[in-house]
Amino acid sequence: MNQRSIAVLPFDNLSSDPENEYFSDGMAEEIINALSKIQSLKVIARTSSFAFKGQKIDVRIIGNKLGVASVIEGSIRKAGSRVRIAIQLIRTDNGFHIWSETFDRTLEDIFDLQDEISLLVADRIRENFGHMDIEDSLVSSKTSNPEAYDLFLKASHHFKRKDLADVKEALLLFTKATELDPEFTEAYAYIGETYLHHAGFNLISAKEGFQKSREYAQKALNINQKDMRAHKVMAYVHLFHDWNWEAAIQSYNQAVAAGLNNEIDFITNYYIFIQKDYDLAIAIAKENQSRDPLHIISYWWLGLCYYLSGRFKEALSAFEESLRIDPDFSEALRWKGLVLGYLGRFEEAFQTLDKAIELTKGEGLVKLDLMTVKVLSGEIEGVLEELENSHYIDPCDPAALYSLMNRPDKAVYFLQKGLEEKSSMMVSLKYWWVWDNIREDQGFLEIYKQMNFEDHKVHRQHPSNQQLVIAQSSQMTEEECEYFLQSLRAKMALEEVVTDTNLTLRSLAEQIELHPNKLSWLINMKLGQNFNDYVNSHRLSIFQRKVIDKANAHITLLGMAYESGFTSKSVFNDFFKKSTGLTPKAWVKAHRN
Repeated sequence: MNQRSIAVLPFDNLSSDPENEYFSDGMAEEIINALSKIQSLKVIARTSSFAFKGQKIDVRIIGNKLGVASVIEGSIRKAGSRVRIAIQLIRTDNGFHIWSETFDRTLEDIFDLQDEISLLVADRIRENFGHMDIEDSLVSSKTSNPEAYDLFLKASHHFKRKDLADVKEALLLFTKATELDPEFTEAYAYIGETYLHHAGFNLISAKEGFQKSREYAQKALNINQKDMRAHKVMAYVHLFHDWNWEAAIQSYNQAVAAGLNNEIDFITNYYIFIQKDYDLAIAIAKENQSRDPLHIISYWWLGLCYYLSGRFKEALSAFEESLRIDPDFSEALRWKGLVLGYLGRFEEAFQTLDKAIELTKGEGLVKLDLMTVKVLSGEIEGVLEELENSHYIDPCDPAALYSLMNRPDKAVYFLQKGLEEKSSMMVSLKYWWVWDNIREDQGFLEIYKQMNFEDHKVHRQHPSNQQLVIAQSSQMTEEECEYFLQSLRAKMALEEVVTDTNLTLRSLAEQIELHPNKLSWLINMKLGQNFNDYVNSHRLSIFQRKVIDKANAHITLLGMAYESGFTSKSVFNDFFKKSTGLTPKAWVKAHRN
């Protein structure tokens, strides 16, 4: 297990108003987003962490299910303009509380509070589990208007649910937030992304959806050129509407540089459709699944990557994992049915698609999937007749079926419509195997030329390697190492420093005038210990010296442990046994004359 790994569990809402649930959820998510900016820290995505919402489950079980070494639990009480947040950081191997604190603030200070909590959590993880670089700030202010931020959290709550009614409500609330604060960058960016979903639900046309998305993303960027979500929206607009491949990847890279994490839909589509780099797309989807192991979407998206790559058996396994979590997830059902068809397991395919049709009441693309399986099973004449009598919103859908049946004239007819209407699936023409039957057709080649696929360079860089390098690099020269090691040893020779129970890596770094990132690296890489073990080894030496001094015979062992700087009985006993192989009593018996 990666020791530098964490899950932020949903915070309990202790407010008198149960409607404040959105606020407690929003605060937990903001901390998840902040911690996700730390490159060396594995942070479980919101959806998997929130799978435990409302359940009283031992953190050791949660840690095992999520594959993390620590979890954050918390509670929030919101009353008027004031908020109280209680936070606990807990080890998942033994349930031990590493750190806890309660914060009382006004809503005007909410972003400073989020930053303070995130930095404290990150510091405690680094002190206990090993070196990682941490930026000096993880959360920036979104708005100076508390009421606008409250609306933003409500809107985000609906946006994450992704169903039709919630997407509509999210747009209204994000818009109200910008009315209260016309400089609310992130709210504008979310409006842009929400319009993409409106188009996806056919609430508006794709053309209008992309136009609105561009408009609001640009509004956000006019205020803040480094807004990650606005750049993400622009990446979608450039890829699926403008067909400007270089602008698309440039916007995505800007989004990643600005802090975009755990959102892989754009980049996997780009690698599959524009670069045919199936292995990288699948690797990214697998990494995402490890960060979100209890979410149906992470398995479903992995399945899509396998399917689009033509790896049907592996796609089937991924879709079945998604359905193991939620047997009624209609999207996984319909894709499973499609994959079964390509594997020649037609009876199972039809049964699976029948269930998907029942769940969706026949809406969406499931009937098209059913026709695809019919074609694969040889029922071509019936499908041709059905296609002639059907209406499709996206012309690329019937085009793909006609291509599968090797009917290039009809396929090209609908692809021409896709070209004129700017269908988002036109990006698939370059490599997707669906079009292989008609690739040599003159009409297809003429449409292909108009897509300007050749006007792009190859980009192959895993997004996790595109993070900004923080200004304070932890690397040090040998001369610097020697100088600061001497300073460190001199400071730790002072008993009052070692026995200070409030000693932290940051406070020690300040005392020897060194950036915390550099001190963390120095202790871990040059001395081979994490900060807590390093400090506790000095406290252990003080305890051993005290305990064999007959003048201290009247003091209990635990009392001397506290005098030596240990903060709890369990910390003292665990570290003593780990360091000496003996219990404190056994060691004292062996060493007292």
